[in-house]
Amino acid sequence: MTDILLVDDEKLILWGLKKDLEKAGYRVTACASAEEALTRLEDGHFQAALLDVRLPGMGGLDLLERVKAANEDTQVIMMTAFADVEGAVSAIRRGAFDFVLKPFSLEKIHLTIQNALQAGRLQKEVVSLRTERAQLRPRAVVTGRSPRMVAVLEAIDRIGRAGAGVVLIHGESGTGKGLVANELHRLGPRAAAPFIEINCGAIPESLFESELFGHEKGAFTGATERKLGLMEVADGGTLFLDEVGEMPLTIQTKFLKALEEQKIWRVGGRRPVQIDVNIVAATNKDLAQAVQRGEFREDLFYRLNVVPIALPPLRERGEDILLLAAHFLEVSQARYRRSFKGLTEGAKHRLLTYDWPGNIRELRNCVERAVILETGPYITEASLGLAGEPAPARTSLPVPLPGVDSPEAPIPDSGFDLESLLNTIECGYLKKALQQCDGNQSQAARLLGMTRDNFRYRLKKYGLGEAVSEPVATGGPKG
Repeated sequence: MTDILLVDDEKLILWGLKKDLEKAGYRVTACASAEEALTRLEDGHFQAALLDVRLPGMGGLDLLERVKAANEDTQVIMMTAFADVEGAVSAIRRGAFDFVLKPFSLEKIHLTIQNALQAGRLQKEVVSLRTERAQLRPRAVVTGRSPRMVAVLEAIDRIGRAGAGVVLIHGESGTGKGLVANELHRLGPRAAAPFIEINCGAIPESLFESELFGHEKGAFTGATERKLGLMEVADGGTLFLDEVGEMPLTIQTKFLKALEEQKIWRVGGRRPVQIDVNIVAATNKDLAQAVQRGEFREDLFYRLNVVPIALPPLRERGEDILLLAAHFLEVSQARYRRSFKGLTEGAKHRLLTYDWPGNIRELRNCVERAVILETGPYITEASLGLAGEPAPARTSLPVPLPGVDSPEAPIPDSGFDLESLLNTIECGYLKKALQQCDGNQSQAARLLGMTRDNFRYRLKKYGLGEAVSEPVATGGPKG
């Protein structure tokens, strides 16, 4: 409900206008003097104010300044029985939205109030859009077909569409926590409202409170004007707290209170500001252990951990590596205006066998670097620039070497090809696993501790891809 402050020393106008505005659905606080209105300003938050210019004691124009100082967002409409051009100009300069002459029609007052409230909403939207534009980044996709990622995607869809008020995303650095936060916001009922991000690890502790809650003009040295905090800018939408585990302990208590009450106090403010904001927090830390070490408040941890989402590292998403690589290749080709026929088998093998400590971020950078450096028609393993020596792709089955079958066996004086031996051993285990699992590739892959895509790639490498296949149940009797 919209709160309106009404100040007029003429009791009949004060009473009649109050009744009419309340009938129209507004909540009205009526005062007969500026001094009475000042006491109400301490306790209330008003979206609009109607002030008579000529009041006993403090005048209406001075009260206008005090109202705007208390809350710059309050839209003030001045009322007067005297056609005073200078007074009107002075009122507008001091921050009034409009100036109406008595006697006025109720329709005129209603229209002026509606215009004032609409202007206030537009001002907040402009601030939100400016902040969003400053943080704008190309939208990436959250995708995957590995079993763990499919489960995560289903959870994101359910949680996002439900509009959960507090979500905690946990995952290693580079696993896409920011993308998940964006997706939760996009899927939810607040998709049209602001999505504001704050990196808790990038803000000095001395500035954190001001960035989060905002500050009033003159609150501290250098505060030359009022600044809205990111929680207030995100009002009606979503605030994404990246690396929430880095939030200073001195701020955690105030943030928890703001989260519980949906109210904030600007630095130097004299009263709380009501907000309505969803919180998505992300961390690569184990917050439960951080609580044990005294680095994170236990009550805040439990408040944030209402709806948890755990993102798996890329090394546990084997089926997704080539899928993501293909996506990043397409994006990088468009960005750098280059064209490739795809990745070589050696490059695919290297991508599948690499450990990816930097997760999806490292994969994206790796593919982008290859697009820039590669001179041939295909992306090769050499252009990927990954650490370690990649194993060259082989098109034929390696020949076993007699007499060298274990580390205990002596090495011949003439030496031997270790890589061929390792490939022979690998090929043998692939065959054994398939035999043990009656040709079921999924079971054989699990038996060898690898993903199905990685297993199938190795079958193809050794020419075993067509020799075996998944068993098919026909449902009929055996002949």
